[in-house]
Amino acid sequence: MRLLGLNLENFRNLKTANLSFSGDRIFFIGPNGQGKTNLLEAIGLSSNLRSFRKSGMDGLVRENAERSQLFFRFCEDDGEEHEVLLSFRSKAEKVLQVDGEKIKRFGDYLGKFPAVTLSSRDFRLIREGPSDRRKWLDLLLSSSSRQYFENLQTFHRALRGRNALLKKGSGESELLAFEHILSEATVPLQAARKNSIPMLADSLEKHYSFLCGGTEKASLRYHPDWPEMTSEEILDRLAEDRERDRIMGMTRRGPHRDDFVFLLEDRDARNYSSEGQQRGLVLAIRLAEYFYLKDSLRRIPLLLADDVLGELDQERKANFRKLLPPQAQVFATGTEFPSKDEVDMWETFRVSDGTFTKAEGTRNG
Repeated sequence: MRLLGLNLENFRNLKTANLSFSGDRIFFIGPNGQGKTNLLEAIGLSSNLRSFRKSGMDGLVRENAERSQLFFRFCEDDGEEHEVLLSFRSKAEKVLQVDGEKIKRFGDYLGKFPAVTLSSRDFRLIREGPSDRRKWLDLLLSSSSRQYFENLQTFHRALRGRNALLKKGSGESELLAFEHILSEATVPLQAARKNSIPMLADSLEKHYSFLCGGTEKASLRYHPDWPEMTSEEILDRLAEDRERDRIMGMTRRGPHRDDFVFLLEDRDARNYSSEGQQRGLVLAIRLAEYFYLKDSLRRIPLLLADDVLGELDQERKANFRKLLPPQAQVFATGTEFPSKDEVDMWETFRVSDGTFTKAEGTRNG
């Protein structure tokens, strides 16, 4: 997958931009606050319609503008080209078209134009609570499996329904209707998470080991809130929990409470790792995400790197460059190039006050 071009209007501090890309390594360089990360954020929206910096669309439309519009031109590995138009207001529904056809269901779009973003904000995957890690895993598995996405939607609809009935003090038969749906959706969700974590853990271990020169071992450990059960056993568990759940006004146990943790030398990285080690872990998990999507979708995701190379020490920086998948199109930002000896490898755009100027003599592929 390649991004050939991007036109945008009224996105963040960017009034307009009309960019074409001919290379596989594109670098946006300039001082902080000029719009580099905003452009990378716009590219990331083409993948899953979500910002890697925040939830929701508030603040993405340029101040005093009515709406933002993003137009992307993609090329498949077989040469087939696609056009994607995304238009939105801050508080209104997104309008999405692919090759002129309106996309009405998010599930029909997920996975078509995959991208993986490397950002310092990824520290939240290690440092914050379980909800951030669940959201990341759910989005990854939903992007790689339509069935997972549909099971997840079904589960959360039933969960919201059961919680509403619990708060109302509804009877057994009403609750049972939603519990049947919950139990049926829980089984494949647990199975998919259980099966994916070992694959992600193996990939994380390999990439982290390369980053640190083989001196440390990293891994992941899955912590399901419920043990693996049949749908009938889950129904029994939900029935047992009803009275306590009524008191709390919510379903207290289930896959919506699952978690996984990062391990470094078999210890929880939240408590037993330095900032540098955590930075290496989040870079390694994003690379694991990249290869998981590549293998599942059989297409090559874009790789977006938001000022992460400049934050690494020299050894990890050199190792990270070697880890960049050679077949991936990489978009990176920074206030300077990661090193002087690699300036010529990038197709470079200089960024100033929301404008992008292609550097003369820059690499074209």
